[in-house]
Amino acid sequence: MVTCLGRDPDIVWSRLMAGLSGISRITMFDTSQCLNQRGGEIKDALPADGGPRMAALLDAAFRSALADAGLSVDDLKARRAALVVGSSFGNIFQTEKGPVELDHYVKPLLRDLGLDIPVLSVSSACSSGSDAIATGADLLDFAGFDIVLCGGVDVLDIYKMVGHSALGTLSPTRCTPFSADGDGTALGEGAALLVLERASGAALRGGHVRAILTSRASTTDTNTLTSPDLTGAGAMRAISNALVQTGAAVDGIAYINAHGSGTHVNDAMEAQVYAGMFARTRPAISSTKAAFGHTLGATGAIEAAISIMALERGEAPPTSGLATVHEDWRAAAVTLAGQPAPLPDGKLALSVTYGFGGANVALLFRQPEAVTR
Repeated sequence: MVTCLGRDPDIVWSRLMAGLSGISRITMFDTSQCLNQRGGEIKDALPADGGPRMAALLDAAFRSALADAGLSVDDLKARRAALVVGSSFGNIFQTEKGPVELDHYVKPLLRDLGLDIPVLSVSSACSSGSDAIATGADLLDFAGFDIVLCGGVDVLDIYKMVGHSALGTLSPTRCTPFSADGDGTALGEGAALLVLERASGAALRGGHVRAILTSRASTTDTNTLTSPDLTGAGAMRAISNALVQTGAAVDGIAYINAHGSGTHVNDAMEAQVYAGMFARTRPAISSTKAAFGHTLGATGAIEAAISIMALERGEAPPTSGLATVHEDWRAAAVTLAGQPAPLPDGKLALSVTYGFGGANVALLFRQPEAVTR
């Protein structure tokens, strides 16, 4: 992963658990006409221009994911591999120099690595990164691929900041999901890729398995261009479908990494989902957007990685900056700032994303084997 909290998973996790946020004043462009001048900008030495910045983020995430999985480029060449990348527009609003392809930033990476593998580009608003992971699993299950790198990448730009300012979804103060005084989201940027392969293939090469993706499901509300179905019906259907696939029950879920964008509409919709499905079992729930910002097309992939790390470490991360929970969420086991929650062994982690227009995705993960702590 490449985020405003860092790149190394252990460092990112420690900062997240400490309640830190990577939201800071944006320096790449003039934000004076926006509702807020802050966002999850990555301060590393990256190109400022959107296209090369997308390429640099993907390059870093791709190489890091391969190394973490104990794979090489030659391994990808020797087996049937693919790349699936989600992005919510990326930098394609920057069209003054002419139109750009949605996946234009992928070609330089593959050229530099000497790789010729199939590439799928996914764009389903804020659910793009999650849908890319679900699509990667489909390629393994139904299309005969051996290894799929999948996830999301997106960058900050003035067009997105102005657009969310005009929509009124950008917080003029700070992003605090589930909060009594929440007033919107904060935008961010980043990238994350997961390496998916069959358990048999990983075992054969002695690969380290972080988690098992037990199931995935996507639904679409087709409600409006931006707003979700406020009843949460489509979101609940996605979660239910994912549970049915793996034969699990609601009480098997120990942790939910919520979409938790901090907007009134999303928080109210997710409250309906929680009340409708989890009021009895009360799994730990948190949002990491207060720490990373809403990274749009990358958010589902980053949050899937955080969900996996929560299972590995047996703790649910806190929601940065959250002190007083909104009345809609007071019956839920929301993790407050400075109060991470222990997770029991043998349970599932659920990562959910809900994009503009009602694009709902549910990803379920479990530990690869019983862990004793």
